[in-house]
Amino acid sequence: MNNSTSVTYPAVLAANEDDGYTVIFPDIADAVTGGRSLGESLVNAEITLGRFLVNHQEALPQASTMTSLAHRYPTDFIQFVAVDLNQVKPQPWQHRLAGIDIRPMNFTD
Repeated sequence: MNNSTSVTYPAVLAANEDDGYTVIFPDIADAVTGGRSLGESLVNAEITLGRFLVNHQEALPQASTMTSLAHRYPTDFIQFVAVDLNQVKPQPWQHRLAGIDIRPMNFTD
């Protein structure tokens, strides 16, 4: 029996001035990541997607279509990102505040 809870959402990858990419998920507010290369950005996108959704499985947003996003982001790269939420391990620093995962500030860095 397969108990996977796989979800797939479109990610928008925008090239930034530092020769890297910024990644946003238009259907998931505040889910932003990036990387120095396209590959690193996609790996970080999968991690970010899982961490944002693992605690909200009861109310997952509906994913946008590729067509609607292509009109909204005509110059950016759009890639579907999939993650199995049963495989996501919540991080010890994740807290819930008004439905948003936050990381406490560490002033010793």
